[in-house]
Amino acid sequence: MTQPDVDVSEKVDAPLDAVWESWADFGGIYKFHSDVLRTTILTGSNSRGVGAVRRCELSDHRNDIEERIVAWEPKRLIGFEFKRTSLPIATAWGDFSFESCSASQTQVRMRFWFTPLGLVPRLMKPVMTWKIRSGFEKLLANNKNFVEQGTHWLEYETGRDSA
Repeated sequence: MTQPDVDVSEKVDAPLDAVWESWADFGGIYKFHSDVLRTTILTGSNSRGVGAVRRCELSDHRNDIEERIVAWEPKRLIGFEFKRTSLPIATAWGDFSFESCSASQTQVRMRFWFTPLGLVPRLMKPVMTWKIRSGFEKLLANNKNFVEQGTHWLEYETGRDSA
């Protein structure tokens, strides 16, 4: 396999079970992903595990992503692919891996591969990679806050109640 375009990680001060459950709740990513306005598990799809498909409506109110789980190893790995997106991405896939560092600390790693759509985005791949990397670093930091503090990202990013 080729080197990922993006490879980021975060240590979370929580047991593996708690960290895993936050990611295994496939429809619940909006709770800690500040670029996702809402998620829907698609009809006929599992809510978790291989074959689960979610639609993420992005916070820009213009774009969305349909993601499918392609690998599922409980408390170890979730692999995904973009099934469809309105973003300028032809193909994308990645994985989240989880490793217990101690009884109260877990390492989360995200790897992501993508191919831009069209000629201009291909020329822009370095910029797109930088933007995607910074977004995923924020996603992992938001997940860390969500798991450690039990709060929706709105509460710790803006001080507003998520309800």
